[in-house]
Amino acid sequence: MSSATFVDDALTGVSGITDIDSYVDSWHESDSDLELHDYLGLTWDEYRLWVEKPNTLRFILSARRHGRTVNEELKNTASELALAARAGSSNEAESVLTWLRKTGRL
Repeated sequence: MSSATFVDDALTGVSGITDIDSYVDSWHESDSDLELHDYLGLTWDEYRLWVEKPNTLRFILSARRHGRTVNEELKNTASELALAARAGSSNEAESVLTWLRKTGRL
């Protein structure tokens, strides 16, 4: 694991999605003054979304990679199915979109 944030490392291919737990463990073991979301490289909203629905992490990273918001990424994924392989299935994107609507975030 590098000294960069999880998001930086995930976007450059140094780490994978499943490595986020190692970064959380490193934060717990560190004397960092950063809040966990900052340590991971996530915005507060991205962090909240990930904590509440962990399978959204792939959409968060994809949005960052494409310079979009997570909501834009999810809408794009659901409508065009362009990221269906990355999401596991189009149903996963639809499930997250439905959840975001129910929670008033979309």
